[in-house]
Amino acid sequence: MILDTQRYNDLNKGLFDSIAKAKLIDCSVLFSYTFSFEAHDLLPLLSHPADKNKCRIYWEQPIESFSLAGLGKILELSFDNSSSLDLVNKKISNYFDNATHITNQPFAGPRFLGGHSFNSSVKTDNTWSNFPRTCYILPECLATLSDDGCWLTISKMINKTDNHEQLIDEFSRCCAHYENRLPITLPPLKNISIDKYKNIPNRKDYDKIIFSVLEEIKPGKLEKVVISRSHTVKVGNEFSVVAASQILRNMYPKCTNFFFSFPKSGVFFGATPERLIGKHGQRFKTEAVAGTIDRGRNMEEDRLFSETLFDSHKEREEHQFVIEKIKSRLQTITAKLSISKQPEILKLKNVQHLKTLILGELENDENILDLVKLLHPTPAVAGTPVNMAIDIIEKLEPHDRGWYSGPVGWIDNMGDGDFFVALRSALVKNQEAHIFVGGGIVSESLPEKEWHETELKLQPIISALSGGQI
Repeated sequence: MILDTQRYNDLNKGLFDSIAKAKLIDCSVLFSYTFSFEAHDLLPLLSHPADKNKCRIYWEQPIESFSLAGLGKILELSFDNSSSLDLVNKKISNYFDNATHITNQPFAGPRFLGGHSFNSSVKTDNTWSNFPRTCYILPECLATLSDDGCWLTISKMINKTDNHEQLIDEFSRCCAHYENRLPITLPPLKNISIDKYKNIPNRKDYDKIIFSVLEEIKPGKLEKVVISRSHTVKVGNEFSVVAASQILRNMYPKCTNFFFSFPKSGVFFGATPERLIGKHGQRFKTEAVAGTIDRGRNMEEDRLFSETLFDSHKEREEHQFVIEKIKSRLQTITAKLSISKQPEILKLKNVQHLKTLILGELENDENILDLVKLLHPTPAVAGTPVNMAIDIIEKLEPHDRGWYSGPVGWIDNMGDGDFFVALRSALVKNQEAHIFVGGGIVSESLPEKEWHETELKLQPIISALSGGQI
């Protein structure tokens, strides 16, 4: 096929260098080519019917005007337990160290996207069977959108025996394939019926679990335990993760929206308000999000609820637990920390949270996955002390959380990235949606109030599953 001069020259040099590098190290190497692309929304890129059985990944942070959309996969790092993060980190570093990347935009380029389960020591139940405990994907086509523009990054593994001219032709055809065939509009939303729901645990058993947790909580020993529950509904074969994400981002413009659609394994999607850790260069940012109350029916009631949340001893105590634990972990790698003196109120569509921003600067060469390992799990999703809380969770929770409350995000070739805690999320497989929500249990907790809080947290996903009709 005929190429413009610049693209031909870029591919000619990049692929020639990649083949030479593969011969030198006697191993296949990663080659990526990034070019400008005209798009103002990346979600339509994942809606083509022909791609339904491809690996598809979506990541959008509306408040930061940043999104990613991945199609296909060139590399997959999957493991049966989340304790493999060190191995994942090492493999990703090796791939990037030997990679060749042609681009005129340093911000856009190849990225691994993925995540792992909340707890690697829990045995997988039927809900999460066939879904990897740890998985990181480098897409064949990765679209990057920011305020500065939009780009496509096409990637391929190059072998030492590959033919140079044939590679140029194959790679250029792949670029044209993604450049020319992607839809530019989203399919219309439609109402989808959902029914036959069940709760794990049911309300009666949930109350028993909360009372059991309260018996374990003792000042100075065990302060908080986060207990989750699962709500399962039938969704039929009309479920569209693209439609669900469309609804969630409209409902929750302050949340990070994500989905990981793995063929034959299921679709994990959600809209989370909570960043675990983000890193750019030596600087990082994280946040404590804990403490919850309803939204008001009008502005005055909403203001009163905000004041109640801010003044609540129980909610402020729970929030402070999270801050102190994050602080103690980060102080093991840096003394350069800045923590907001007072929490702010994070207002979402149906709930409000206490949120405190934490900024810092690294003193060594940690990459984003090193920081993920350091911080996960936080007291916001486990409890305080974390290890004691996890023991209680393993003993009392009757289900496997899987990726719910685990870290999801991306890492680039500089070791930078952004990871969020997978909250307000669901796993869809075999025409069922398994929705997961949780809440922090402290000495002042009441089972009926905790159930009510989790019911509120269920609504965003149920609405997204039903086409926005609930």
